[in-house]
Formats: sequence, C-alpha cells, structure tokens
Amino acid sequence: MKITKISYFAAAVTFAVLSGPSAQAQERSRVTVAISDNMILLDAVTRSGQVDLVNGSDDPMEFTVLPTLENAGIVNSGGSVLRWAPERSVAPAHRSQAFRVAARPTPELAPGEYAYQFKVRAQIQRATPDLLVETDKASQETIISGFVPVVPLLPVTVYLRYKIDAPRVDLRPLTLTPDDPVSLGYFMVVKQHPNRSFVGTIKVIDKETGSELSSGRLHLGQEGSEAKVGMPRGLFPVGKGADYCLRVWDHFPSKGEPYASVCSGNG
Repeated sequence: MKITKISYFAAAVTFAVLSGPSAQAQERSRVTVAISDNMILLDAVTRSGQVDLVNGSDDPMEFTVLPTLENAGIVNSGGSVLRWAPERSVAPAHRSQAFRVAARPTPELAPGEYAYQFKVRAQIQRATPDLLVETDKASQETIISGFVPVVPLLPVTVYLRYKIDAPRVDLRPLTLTPDDPVSLGYFMVVKQHPNRSFVGTIKVIDKETGSELSSGRLHLGQEGSEAKVGMPRGLFPVGKGADYCLRVWDHFPSKGEPYASVCSGNG
C-alpha cells in the first residue's frame, strides 16, 4: 500500500535559559503518524474499503476522523450514502487502527460518481507533559524544556462510482521543453468526463528498449479537466533517437494491458 507519512517534532517551550532543546530532548518528543493511503475507491464490486491509521510513536495516539465540511474540489457529494467508523480510536504505541467506509446507495440515487473527504487528526496521549531537565554546559544553569505536540491533519478522499464504468482519460503526444532546466517535457492527459475523477496507473517507457523509466498512480479529482505527466531531466535518456511512450490503465495497481498509449514524434 502506498504510505502517506508525516513526522514532526513538538514545538519547544524553554524556561530559565533561552536555549534550543537538545538532540536527546527532540528524540524523546518525536511523533510519527501515517495513513496507509489517502484514497478509498468504491464501486459495484467493492462496496467497502479502509485505510490504516498508523502510530509509529512510543506513546498511544488518538485518531479522530473528521468529515471535511468544505469538500473542496468535490462536484457530487457522497456524504448521504456513505457510512464510516470509527470516528475516534486510540492506537497503542507502534500499532495501527483501521478506518472503514462503506457505501449504502439508495434506490433513487442517479448513476454517477460521488465523493467525500475526511481529515484524520492525530493527537498524542500522555498523562503528564513531556518535560526534560538539563544543565547548560556553558552557564551551568538549569534548563527545563516542555514540548507541545503539533496536531497534524491527514486527508482522505472517498470515491463511489455508482452504475458507471471506471472513468478514463485521453492522451496527448509528448511536448518537449528544451528551455526548461528541470523538465525534459510532458505528456498531457485530458479527462473524458469533466465531473468525474480519474484514478489509474501510468508508465513512461523507452520505446526502443521497452524499459520502464517511471511509473505511478495518477489521480485527478472531480474538478479540473487535465494534468501533465512530467519527465524530469536526469531521469530520462536524451538524444536524437530518444523516443518515449506513455501507457495508461484505468485502475491502480495495473493489471493486464493498458487501455491506451501515446508516443513522442520519433516513430
């Protein structure tokens, strides 16, 4: 599974001496949380899904799942036909908890794609503040450091595709950018359905050798109509005979043959 990971150090509050926290203090305050993926895709075959809320810290972590009221980028909201649990759970140190979402379509629901967004809040559970008492080597004064954990919000988007096939994109040939010091060029992908997302697999290959140069999941939200698949310099061989092809699948991870491909103009 794709892991979305955030590590952070708590903000330090120091008394008696204006001094930054030591490496030992920072290590004691290290908090690591992650989610196994930032997306759940539901359809006629898969009516339920989950992401794992991972606590990589030495202390228990409370996870709270909050529906995002703004739902930025959502054209058709699926909040009324989705059920989720738990809203709150505590993961012991170095353990994980599952957050599950299920679709409950109503008979009057029109065919289409529906989406909803959540934010996962992670908050460390400590009975007492994490304080560290040290002595400054230069002044011999006592330093008391307290740490206030930063509370991250990890986003999760749920798509429900109801009585529709997986949306697809159209591909445009490679556009070269010879004056760009970072990018060799890009392939443009254009959504076939303006109000539906695209979640699929893309691979860029060397046409002559068939070797895979890059691959990954391509996600376009319900809003927007197109995206660029970039080709960073240094990752791709260049020269007169260089020829690249973009292959695309309408699912992730890829299985079988791609449904479409397009190559640069050298062959």
